[in-house]
Amino acid sequence: MDLLISNALIFTNDDNRVLEDHAVAIEGAVIRAVGPEKDLEAKFPTLERLDGGGRLLMPGLTNVHMHFYGTYARGLALPGRPRNFVQILEQLWWRLDRSLDPEAVYYSALLPAISAVRNGCTSVIDHHASPNAVEGSLDRIEEALALVGLRGLLCYEVSDRDGAQVREQGLQENSRYIRKCRRCRAEDPAHRFDAMVGLHAAFTLDDHSLERAADLSSSLGRGVHVHLLEDLADQERCLSRYGAGAVERLQKFDLLGPRTIAAHGVHLDESGVEVIAGTDTIVTHQAQSNMNNAVGRADVFKLLDRGITVGIGTDGMTPDLRQEVRAGYLLHKHHLGDCNAGWGEYEAMTLKNNPVIYRRLTGQKVGRVKPGFLADLILVDYFPATPLTSQNFWGHFLYGIVDSSVNTTLVNGQMVMHNKEMPHLDEARIAAASRACAEKVWKRFLG
Repeated sequence: MDLLISNALIFTNDDNRVLEDHAVAIEGAVIRAVGPEKDLEAKFPTLERLDGGGRLLMPGLTNVHMHFYGTYARGLALPGRPRNFVQILEQLWWRLDRSLDPEAVYYSALLPAISAVRNGCTSVIDHHASPNAVEGSLDRIEEALALVGLRGLLCYEVSDRDGAQVREQGLQENSRYIRKCRRCRAEDPAHRFDAMVGLHAAFTLDDHSLERAADLSSSLGRGVHVHLLEDLADQERCLSRYGAGAVERLQKFDLLGPRTIAAHGVHLDESGVEVIAGTDTIVTHQAQSNMNNAVGRADVFKLLDRGITVGIGTDGMTPDLRQEVRAGYLLHKHHLGDCNAGWGEYEAMTLKNNPVIYRRLTGQKVGRVKPGFLADLILVDYFPATPLTSQNFWGHFLYGIVDSSVNTTLVNGQMVMHNKEMPHLDEARIAAASRACAEKVWKRFLG
């Protein structure tokens, strides 16, 4: 879509500039120009006009660690009462992912994708598992995201917990989908999807499996997406079974590095932090999930101080990154008893690091309102009651923008939502189909 957006207050996320009386020109999937309204109206007279209505125009948000299939845990009554993190995995998540079929993979991704768009998120890094429906599962997620219009970086979670055959299927699914995305990107540079090698966690993968994953990652030139020290069980079980800690094992097989996402890192010790920093490994922080599972508080401030790129994900708790950002910010202040904790760090993780992570892993230029960047943009119903400037934008974000509805969402220059409507989707029908699908999933779960 070729479009000129005017009459909006623009946050560029490029040196935190806030621009008034400016416009944005979009040609195809890319932002072509940002400048004074009158200048761009004269320079691009043939572009379709979109009146921003005085709203806030800013880059769409990026969620760097998500589990779409977690949607089907909503309202699910557990037959037992888990007492620790491993029991949560065994009694909820590993039973749920074994209950998924291809239909459930699709619908469990479709509903949160819609919610993500409604809440200003335009790109998501997902981590998927469905041991009884491995083959083609990433295609089903892509199909759901493509229908909505969302951008995605996907992987399948390889693990030994369901046996060698399922492990092999997981490796093959990652390999197949990585190659597919590579072909699609070669044919169309604006293709919205890309892939990584997914791994569950070191404690559910033996040395042979880690070696196989490392060979796949190296041969295809793609990083891995792995849970790391979310709970102390990861460390304890690695030590008891393999004689080495979780970080040491991943490092041994060259699975850490600038293209790797290590999700959580709650229980990283000093030596682990040094390894993560030395390998330039990405860490993602999911405060709401960590609170929900009672696994502890990740010391993201220490990680950031060591120069580690730390981003923020939602871990399936919500498709709305804004909720995660404010909840996490308040958690650290409360836990540390420091009313000044986290202000600049959370701004950096949300506005700088998340899009940097996506750009690093995919090469897709998201996260700025700047010529040459992809037109992944949102118009927010935020009409500030106090002055909004380049210096105070983050305060407006935390205490105003997070509560404001999104009016319009563009991804790749395409308007996937406008005036809060997605006319290409029948949301009531989709939700009804999802409920019917979920009933079958829950029956398998409880059976």
